[in-house]
Amino acid sequence: MRISAALLAWLALWPGGAPAGEALPKVVVPAQRDAEWHSYRHAYKAARFFEPFLKTRPLIQAHMQIRPNRPELPLDGLEVQLAGESVNMALPVDAIGRLTLPLLKQAFDEDAVLRLNRQKGNYHFSGRYSIREREDGVYGAATLRAACEQLLSAQRESGYRLRLIGKKCAGVKFVYPAAGPAPEVLHKGAAGALAALPVERGHPFENATMGDYQVVVYRFAAWPAQGEVLTRGKPLAVGTLYE
Repeated sequence: MRISAALLAWLALWPGGAPAGEALPKVVVPAQRDAEWHSYRHAYKAARFFEPFLKTRPLIQAHMQIRPNRPELPLDGLEVQLAGESVNMALPVDAIGRLTLPLLKQAFDEDAVLRLNRQKGNYHFSGRYSIREREDGVYGAATLRAACEQLLSAQRESGYRLRLIGKKCAGVKFVYPAAGPAPEVLHKGAAGALAALPVERGHPFENATMGDYQVVVYRFAAWPAQGEVLTRGKPLAVGTLYE
């Protein structure tokens, strides 16, 4: 789910372009002129700020995320280049716009830039909490409930408290690409019975600018506290549902 006030306080410091008279580092990037870019130093500080909120919450993760400003803008093909005086490396961006920021003292000292291969004004850098995806595709019911609570508490403690007043964990969302075959997500009861969860069209997280995806919602109230959720095919992300 969205990381808000505390992270945005850092992100608000990121300049929208190069200060007057300052030359950008020379780097070959497959992007249009006037590309979107931000300060690595401020992104580094934001990542360090959120580390304590993850230490006691092993079921969740935090990433930098590239978000479109309009839902029709695609996330496929995004590339971020970390470029400084002596640092030049490509940072992989996943299919839902997330990337893991390497914490490099050298890049921090050089105040390197993070440059996106898109023109300014179409995308922005932000942050994202989400539940950790499992490689085996097996999610215990109790684990999903605990993960949702961990994510909700992390958001509250890291600066999103006011927007979450009165909110409670109602479920989780398994997010899949908008195009392609329908995902198969099953509930497995304590006795071994399998039941398919319905596939919906919806937003992967709470912000509508990312457009619609195929989403499978696992509502806690609709299923027993025991059991498992089985995903046939790894989801792009696992988000939370609050009510």
